[in-house]
Amino acid sequence: MTDFLYARPSVLEGIGRNIDLFGVLNFYNVSEDGQEADSKARHNDILTLMNDYRTAYEKVLNGNQFQKESAHHQD
Repeated sequence: MTDFLYARPSVLEGIGRNIDLFGVLNFYNVSEDGQEADSKARHNDILTLMNDYRTAYEKVLNGNQFQKESAHHQD
């Protein structure tokens, strides 16, 4: 999963935010314009989908291999 669209704060950042009265610790992903932001988000979505497909594909292959091995050992 990507953290492109949101910040993933640490414990120290959480403590610092309690002390930060003027909001100077807030950092966000910055883009020149909406089109660039959309392009970055789309790119990250595609990468996430590719990773999900790869994980599912490997699980299917491993499951099929396990079934073949189990059937082979039963013979």
